[in-house]
Amino acid sequence: MDRDAILVLEEKPLLELVEINFNVKLEGLRDEEHLSKAWGIMETLVEKGWGFDIRLDRNLKSVDGYKFDNGPGTIFAQHGNRPYFGSMCEGICKTCLIALVLAEDIKTG
Repeated sequence: MDRDAILVLEEKPLLELVEINFNVKLEGLRDEEHLSKAWGIMETLVEKGWGFDIRLDRNLKSVDGYKFDNGPGTIFAQHGNRPYFGSMCEGICKTCLIALVLAEDIKTG
């Protein structure tokens, strides 16, 4: 699984991957109902040295992650763009899964 495959995941397979990799069961991606649980996923990765930038305004919901192990690098910004997510929960889930891909630590089933 790679960054592009994660970015196009539909809700059900995305939530299944989150549960497998973070032992967190989200019932959906609506921020109003699930954001606090999704936030905990980021906190797990912060403990492993990751940082996150979140941007929320009227027309944009964006999450990016960074880690400086072998020089500066971000998950999205280094590629010249950051994806727009339908919810912050979606952005957190996808960004955190991509962080695992980059660390070569993702489980797919």
